Amino acid sequence: MTEGSAGGDSRSRYVRAVLARYRATPTVLGHVRRADRDLAAALYDRGVPFNLVENALLVAAARRVLNNAFSTPPPLIRSLAYLLPLIAELQTRPLGPRDFDELRQRLRQALARY
Repeated sequence: MTEGSAGGDSRSRYVRAVLARYRATPTVLGHVRRADRDLAAALYDRGVPFNLVENALLVAAARRVLNNAFSTPPPLIRSLAYLLPLIAELQTRPLGPRDFDELRQRLRQALARY
């Protein structure tokens, strides 16, 4: 489909939504590179649901903050590609809605301490 068609429009909305969520996620550098845009488009093309990407971002941030044994913040995630193993993990072993709610709450509490 061309970029002006309905499929191209939903693809570009998906890419914008993924990149906006990526930039807004704690522990992410927030700078979007061309490779990140291309990967977001590839995730759309592969049929990866937006909520799966969103959940992978949450898990990535939570793991980095909650599993940090040091009092300093962990290094920032610099690429959307960091999520690929987490997306695969969540596809094979999905977490329940309560698990994500708990992660959000624990992450908020932990970030408030930084």
